[in-house]
Amino acid sequence: METRRAREENMAKKTDEELYDVAINMIGSVAKLPIIRVDRETFLRQQFADSEYLDDILKYGPQHVYTVESLRRKADGVIKKSTNQTTLAAFVAGIPGGPAAVAAGGADVAQYFGFAINLAQKIAYLFGEDDLFTDESELNEGAKVRVLAYLGVMFGASGAAMLVGKLAKEVGKNMGKKVAQQALMKTTWYPLVKKVGVLVGKQVVKESVGKAVTKVVPVVGGAISGAITYATFKPMGGRLADVLVRNLNGEFDETGLELRPEFKKANALEDEEVTVHAIEIDD
Repeated sequence: METRRAREENMAKKTDEELYDVAINMIGSVAKLPIIRVDRETFLRQQFADSEYLDDILKYGPQHVYTVESLRRKADGVIKKSTNQTTLAAFVAGIPGGPAAVAAGGADVAQYFGFAINLAQKIAYLFGEDDLFTDESELNEGAKVRVLAYLGVMFGASGAAMLVGKLAKEVGKNMGKKVAQQALMKTTWYPLVKKVGVLVGKQVVKESVGKAVTKVVPVVGGAISGAITYATFKPMGGRLADVLVRNLNGEFDETGLELRPEFKKANALEDEEVTVHAIEIDD
């Protein structure tokens, strides 16, 4: 209990800057593990192996071919499968002496966030996001921020949904390239990045505390670890899929702010009227 109390006090003492660094450093470290990385093309080939439109899917993304609603249903299957795999791994890791018991308290925390990042990639690629990883061994700053946004949504961070909407528009410009930390800090939306990073950092520290507790009783520890993972990963994946659906449906404007459903609907009707009118003139 002393260890747990000490860690909780340590979390309370950390500044926002330190918590943000904890999140970014964790993403950078975990992303180096080959098992965490999801190759976009390989994943999409597996998911749409029987599709006659596979070439278009690989080139433009699944959202170019299929409806957002059908992709959301497919995402449920991906989330369920990943959750079951994660739960099994968490159960084994929760037992002292298990394969992941090296550096107790650290290995399974890395595994927890590693699986979260792994699942986030699969969901993102399903909804047309670009490949996060390059041939380089380390993620560039832009990719780290994208992962941070995904994790923020999964953990329910306020503002994370808007950040995902903003980043989706930035990827095609300069976020896909190497972006220096100084350059990121100069953007108008960096405070939002920082805010989401602080929450993810708190989650990293919180998980470190929780995982230490599951080590107390061998088999029970494994059961608790698996149960907690199952209870959290399914809704986490669902939250990210829902935000990416909203993004594809145009519910975030160019600033990343959320559009009111009524306004979006009225705007869509106006666009339809303009389109019809244009066709009538051409005729």
